[in-house]
Amino acid sequence: MGGRAALKLPPALRPGDLVAVAAPASAFDRAAFRRGAESVAARGYRVAYREDIFGRAGSFAGDDERRAAELNGWIRDPEVKAILCARGGWGCARIADRIDWRALARRPKAIAGFSDLTTLLLAVTQRAGVVAFHGPMVASAAKEPGGLCELARLLALLAGDAAPLAHRGLRALRPGRARAPLTGGNLSLLANAAGTPFALEARGRILFVEDVNEPLYRVDRAVRQLMLAGVFRGVAGVVLGRFSGMKPSDQRAVPQLFLEALGSRRVPVVAGLAAGHGTPNRPLAFGVPATLDADAGTLIFDPCVDPASRPGRKPR
Repeated sequence: MGGRAALKLPPALRPGDLVAVAAPASAFDRAAFRRGAESVAARGYRVAYREDIFGRAGSFAGDDERRAAELNGWIRDPEVKAILCARGGWGCARIADRIDWRALARRPKAIAGFSDLTTLLLAVTQRAGVVAFHGPMVASAAKEPGGLCELARLLALLAGDAAPLAHRGLRALRPGRARAPLTGGNLSLLANAAGTPFALEARGRILFVEDVNEPLYRVDRAVRQLMLAGVFRGVAGVVLGRFSGMKPSDQRAVPQLFLEALGSRRVPVVAGLAAGHGTPNRPLAFGVPATLDADAGTLIFDPCVDPASRPGRKPR
């Protein structure tokens, strides 16, 4: 469902709605998970998770069968209105082909995460045709300074309280203005998906990328992988997030890698979006039309949830 048709908006969260938490990737800290889940409940939502979410199989939050069954269960459950994730790490690519994307297409609901969740977010938009959310995760947010505030910001977006979603203060690398849906995520995961059924489809879209703890040569390699796969052909614009965990001189070199990959394409390119690894981790909506204005340094989204389901009052 990676064509030009508008993606389906999930319904806005209402007070008392059931929000499920899944762990489709790595195992996580149990105490941090409980703090994060309590912060979601404090916003006025019921929180559900399976007891076997705390299981382990090597570094994973249970084996592939458990993690896939968990996510499918929440997708198919009509009472669940949104699915948050515990943490990233590694594991989503091992279960992406086991997920019932048709069920999500029939009954859209918000799915949110980042980092290793990039693989699933691409599938949500490209397989199910539903808007997906790049943003904080329950256990990892509880371990980051200010992370629970960022999680609350994500929940406000899912409730329709943060429209229009706007990011300002971006740094122009190439001038211009574009209006298109946003896609992307973690650079390493995007490169790894090339040549698979879950490969990034960026034609006619604004591409967002970020990464963490990758040396410059590996960032270069991933950008070249995407370039050779044709990802940069037809992109409407590029937005760079943080590339943390690198020495400052390497961080300053990253934008040039993307400019080289774009060649002479006249599309707006900006840097400095505070999303992904590190704090703040501002939410993004994949598949929602957005206006990127490099000269003004802004990225402004259309409504990200179904306005027909907008609650009459806000969660606490």
